[in-house]
Amino acid sequence: MGDDYDDYPPLKGDEEEAPLSLQTSFPTVIVVDNIPVVPLEKFEKLHTVVRKIFSQIGTIAEDGLEIPHNDQGTKGYAFVEFTTHESAENAVQQTNGYKLDKQHIFKVTRLEDYLKLKHVQEEYKPPEVKPYEPKEDLYSWLLDERSLKCIDQYVIRQGDLTDIYWNDVKGGKPQLETSRPKWTETYVMWSPLGTYLSTFHKQGVVLWGGASWSRLARFNHPGVKLADFSPNEGYLISVSPQFQEDDDPKNPKCIAIWDAKTGARVRGFLGDPPKEGQALWPIFHWSFDDKYFARLNEDAISIYETPSMGLLDKTSLKIPGVKDFSWSPTQHLLAYFVPENGNSPAKVVVVEIPSRKEVRQKNWVNVSSVKMHWQSDGKYLAVKVDRKTKKTQSVSFELFRIRERDIPIELIEIKDPVIAFAWEPKGDRFAIIHGENALKPDISFYEVDSNKVRLLKTIEKKQSNSLFWSPKGQFIVLAGLKNFNGQLEFFDVDTMETLGNEEHAMCTGVEWDPTGRYVVTTVSHWRTQMETGYHMYTFSGRAITKVMRDRFFQLLWRPRPPTLLSKEKEAEIKKNLKNYSRAYDDEDEAEIRKIEEEKRRQREATKGEFYALLRDREAEYRSRHAERAKLRGGRESDDENDFYEIEEVVDDIIEETSEVVDDEE
Repeated sequence: MGDDYDDYPPLKGDEEEAPLSLQTSFPTVIVVDNIPVVPLEKFEKLHTVVRKIFSQIGTIAEDGLEIPHNDQGTKGYAFVEFTTHESAENAVQQTNGYKLDKQHIFKVTRLEDYLKLKHVQEEYKPPEVKPYEPKEDLYSWLLDERSLKCIDQYVIRQGDLTDIYWNDVKGGKPQLETSRPKWTETYVMWSPLGTYLSTFHKQGVVLWGGASWSRLARFNHPGVKLADFSPNEGYLISVSPQFQEDDDPKNPKCIAIWDAKTGARVRGFLGDPPKEGQALWPIFHWSFDDKYFARLNEDAISIYETPSMGLLDKTSLKIPGVKDFSWSPTQHLLAYFVPENGNSPAKVVVVEIPSRKEVRQKNWVNVSSVKMHWQSDGKYLAVKVDRKTKKTQSVSFELFRIRERDIPIELIEIKDPVIAFAWEPKGDRFAIIHGENALKPDISFYEVDSNKVRLLKTIEKKQSNSLFWSPKGQFIVLAGLKNFNGQLEFFDVDTMETLGNEEHAMCTGVEWDPTGRYVVTTVSHWRTQMETGYHMYTFSGRAITKVMRDRFFQLLWRPRPPTLLSKEKEAEIKKNLKNYSRAYDDEDEAEIRKIEEEKRRQREATKGEFYALLRDREAEYRSRHAERAKLRGGRESDDENDFYEIEEVVDDIIEETSEVVDDEE
């Protein structure tokens, strides 16, 4: 029978065994240096602490935490093995620089990187120089000739198209920058400084930018619905509700925080349902410089610091009953509100971060609600206080002067219910819509000076329920949305005069361009399916264009980064604006003449082409005289009186656009 098996390979043991190959790649293992050196009796406690820290990032493999030690104690470093390469990468990103205490700040590296350094060759070999491949300039749009002339971009979502335009009003019509079908599956969003355009897809969020609008980063977060940037665009937070119920506490996926430049996931959070009275979005609030971000929890505010993404001082700010908080737009100050509870009054407290020192507190009784409004420069905090007793209701604003010594507080009493409040951007004025008659309320303008808050003027009985300040201040749109059917009043707060009145029926949104020269009002398909589209106006209310488009969803102006000019230089320019404007007026006139000349040249060219075509057709007609006579049986009449003409007109409206032309041009 042995001959029957001669063609089969030999069994193991019948041949020389192949040499064993050692695994030399460790993509799931990290090295954690500068952990505490402790005696053996504290080893278990240290082991538990280290495991707890790293298990929050990802699942640690079985027997995956090794803290080397001898008879005297630990050696000050550890090895952590995760079940996935992604968890190991996230651990390096999130815990390198993690502050365990004042003496122990983690230094975390991949084991592969450590081994490479350990086996560096004695003989130096210069690295291979790869050819330089320049990357796209993400700020090229700011250096574009149109941008230098303060022509801004905006993005439009309509149907399946996403279009980006330059708002070239003087050129007669917007200039299309790019248009892509199905660029996003839901909506688009600009980053705060205008560097990125975000699109949303079933598998996550994608960032686009540069002159060619190439893909810059992709964040894999299936089912994502919402996203939010940090103020300086360093980080992106995304939320996917599909992970909310059965999320893994050790590796949460409902809320993800990403490094916007690298695309790396740096932290995950569970998506706890919002508390009573808490806004659904945004879940986290950022400090002005991206250094801290915080969320509201039960009886606490959890503050995290970047880039470690760890909890500040490893403990939340414990505040029994806290219901709301907000950051100063220019300082590491946090204001929070605690409602009334039994004998404890309601209060707003201003706290310094990271010291957690309380710098100011104000208490009230009989308070039903509180709303906090920071002025854009962080100079003031206006707190709207609604009081209610069995017999009376009252509204007041408590103004915290944040920059002054001991933060004095000033009271502004409002006799009527308040409908809306808004600070003037970078200014000391604010506007309030108030009144017993909600259909025709009054609008009051106030100014904060060094001594007190002054009422500037109250205009009565206006059909407005929303306030939209120009980003440059001075001008404001008093808008009547929803029940007021799009009533718009363009108002100059310096002169206290109405500049113009318009109406955009069913208007659902108002948005200023970054320069404060143009205003867009929109009717979104998300709110109504009738008469969707947009209108564009100048700051004074002169209509520029009115566009109706089916399935119109969004129009968003591209933000500009803050000016590099100092406040003193800006003040000087405003003071000498007439001198600066002369040069620009000359440029504008030259540009208008150039545009008009181009239009005239195009008309003349079109006219010439038409007459040339007409001459060609007449010559052709004459050349075929004999042929026509033959077809008529020898009859040579070309008399038009022998014929009659039937004209039939069929109208088919594809798109409707209204454009208002300035008579002066």
